[in-house]
Amino acid sequence: MNRYAYQQGLSLLELLVTLALMTFLLTVAVPSLAELLEKTRQDTVAERIKHHLALARIEAISRQQWITLCRTQDGASCVGDALNGETEWQGLLMFVDTQRQRVPEQPEHLLRVDRFTAPVRVTWNRGDSLTYQPDGSVTGFSNGSFRVQAGSSPPQRLVLALSGRVRHE
Repeated sequence: MNRYAYQQGLSLLELLVTLALMTFLLTVAVPSLAELLEKTRQDTVAERIKHHLALARIEAISRQQWITLCRTQDGASCVGDALNGETEWQGLLMFVDTQRQRVPEQPEHLLRVDRFTAPVRVTWNRGDSLTYQPDGSVTGFSNGSFRVQAGSSPPQRLVLALSGRVRHE
């Protein structure tokens, strides 16, 4: 009878080879997984913004009212009143803008609230807000582009034309 027939477990050499292979696979796979996660977060936020812009246009046309999106930090009020320049948006509010002041006057006028969390960075190159008119177009101050970036991934651009339509670049 063979004395090795009843051997159980691994030899030291087998264990070291297995550990070396696992270490190699983890050092290759983990950075790729982190990049994939960043890219997925970036894609998700870009799609959410695109969805909000399309919804704002539809709401403006169907309600025949002005619909404004503005940047927010607390999810309750707009931040700033700049009409140009690049600003970072931590979140957005969408509301019916009956007085065309780019400020939500009543709670029932608020349509959407969305927050963008780190590490995704969202910038808009036209100030602190954008407004859709009742015909679905945006005001002259509102055509521009959103830039969405997460970590080291190349940024995505969402370009908003005066017609109110969004193009993904």
